[in-house]
Formats: sequence, C-alpha cells, structure tokens
Amino acid sequence: MGFLSPIKHNLATHQGSDNLVLRVTTDDGMTGFGEGVPRAFVTGEVLSDSLLFLRQVLAPAILAREFSSPQALLQGLRRLYEQAQAQRHPAAFCALEMALLDAAGRTWDMPVTGLIGPKMRTSLEYSAVIPLMSPESMRHLLRLVKMNHMRFVKLKVGTDDDLSTLRLVRDELGDDVDIRVDANSAWTPSEAIARLKEMQPYHISAVEQPVAKADFAGLKQVSEAVQIPVIADESLCNEDDAKSLIDLKACRIFNIRLSKCGGLGTATRISRMAEAAGIVCQLGCHVGETSILSAAGRQFALTVPHLSYVEGSFSPYLLVRDVVSQPVVFNSGGMAVELPGPGLGIEVLVSALEALAVSHDVETTG
Repeated sequence: MGFLSPIKHNLATHQGSDNLVLRVTTDDGMTGFGEGVPRAFVTGEVLSDSLLFLRQVLAPAILAREFSSPQALLQGLRRLYEQAQAQRHPAAFCALEMALLDAAGRTWDMPVTGLIGPKMRTSLEYSAVIPLMSPESMRHLLRLVKMNHMRFVKLKVGTDDDLSTLRLVRDELGDDVDIRVDANSAWTPSEAIARLKEMQPYHISAVEQPVAKADFAGLKQVSEAVQIPVIADESLCNEDDAKSLIDLKACRIFNIRLSKCGGLGTATRISRMAEAAGIVCQLGCHVGETSILSAAGRQFALTVPHLSYVEGSFSPYLLVRDVVSQPVVFNSGGMAVELPGPGLGIEVLVSALEALAVSHDVETTG
C-alpha cells in the first residue's frame, strides 16, 4: 500500500505498508474479508512467515470445518489460536479470524459487534495522530486538526525538539485540546522521567511506550515517578504480556491494536483482563491499514467497556488507494458511528485488491 506522504516515528519511517488481506468464501457462497499488518519491530512477524503460517497451519485447520453457531465459531477460533501458538503470527491469525467473523456476520445477519459484544456504545470520538515532521508541515496539519474541531491529539516525540514541538502544538490548538505523547521506546526510564517532567507545563494527558518494548520494569518505574498515565503499546502484544503488565502494575492504559494482538478474539480477552484490573484501553491502529482493518477496529471499540482514546480510520488521508466502496472515516470532531449492515459493515472492491496485490494464493477444500 503506497502512502501519500512518509510517516515517521522513533522506531521507523513508513513510505508504504505490506498488508495481508484474506478472503474466505463459505459453502453457501458468503464472502468475508480480513486484514493483518505484520510489523517486525513490534512483534517480530514478517509477511513471508505470515503467509507460510496461513498456508501450512491455519488454512488446513479451517478448511472443511463447519460451525453451526456463532458460539461454536468463537470457541473454535480460540482453540485454534491456542493450539497453533498463533501469538507468534498475530497478523496472520488476525486476518483469518476477521475474514471468518465477517463471513459469519453476513451468514447470520448480524454485525461483528453482535459476535464479539456486547456493544457498549453507538458512537466513538477519534484522535488525530501527529507524526514526526518539520515545523512547517506540522503547522499545516495542526490547522487541519483545528478546522475539523478534533479534541484529542496524539503527538509523536522522542527527539531533541520535543519541547519546541509541544509549544507549537499548544500555540496552534490552544489549551482545551487533550494532547498525549508517544515516544515509541525512545528513552531509558530515567530519561523518560526527566523528559516528562520537562513537558509538564504543556499539560500532556498521557505518555505512550516511553521505554523499550521488553522493559516492563522500566514502564513501572516511569509509572511510579510521574502523575500522568503510562500507556503500554509495543510492550502489549498478547495475553501473557497483559498478565505481566497487570501483575507488575506497570501501566494504567493498554493500547490494543488488532493486528499486533492477534485479532478480535485476543483483543477482546485482553480488554476484559484490563477491565478486571482497573486498566482502561485505547484502540490503536497500524500505519497503513486499509478500511478493512479500520472497520474491524471500530466494531471492536464499540464493545470495550472503558475506552480512553480511539485511533484509526485514516486510510483516505494516508493511502494512495483504499480497497472499499465507502472508506471508513470519522467526521467533524473525530466523531464516528456504527457501520451499517452485517459483518464488518463494508463493501470490499475486489478489483482494487487485485490491482494492488503483489502476490495471490488460493487454498480450497478440493
């Protein structure tokens, strides 16, 4: 997927995205679509391994299976996730599970929220996300944010220019906008504590992933030293990570991204673990996801009890070309409502997928 302009943060600069899109067709001819976005620097997963896992493990386990009810499907997917050790290939499992749930929703005439719910709300308020960029480019983007009356902004940080950038953002947006920062593992714990104290005059509301992915103790150290909530992102990739973070009391917010966490089922289980532990959740997104994954994120977010922030639905603003008839977007103020119709609530344009595809693979029961 080509981008309209590069997207930069502390861990990577993205010119485009290698996405895995999966289509399943039932014996009754019902079709469902799913998407995963492997990110090696987050989960260690690369696209070639994702495809191999789908061909050799997931497809043989699913083909020729019959699921007589939504409950049977959900139980079967959870067993497959555990038996196949799918946490090592989260994007691949996310794509398959999403496609099956989309097809199931269309078969049983219900939205995906009806399969993974219960639904907790009917609307969402999305955040703007500001990548690392020049002051001139940032001013332009911030004016668009202001023009669209968005109340929540996530700002990428982790450079020597962080304070001047925060000053620019406050000058452009004023004091009423909620600004949180995302360091993408830029600092050591002591650096994070010092930098966050320097940022206090700019009234930031939270900090995401201030330290390295594996440094759970460092997350806890930062959490105990600063008053603002710490959000775990790269540190939170599966249920084992969630349990460790909860046991350590290392953070106050979980950033759940569907592809990173292994799909809707795992994301739902992590959100319930968080609720029981008094941790709130943020819906995150992968840079470069199409409206397929954005639709699934919206379906998921509508079911999360305690939701602090919502990200995603950026494809029309980022991708050279999306793959659906009506892109999944938010409106003025970042507001968005339920998607209409069964399954994911989108119409995928197969012709657009074929035009963008680098390779195709087909697996059948015959």
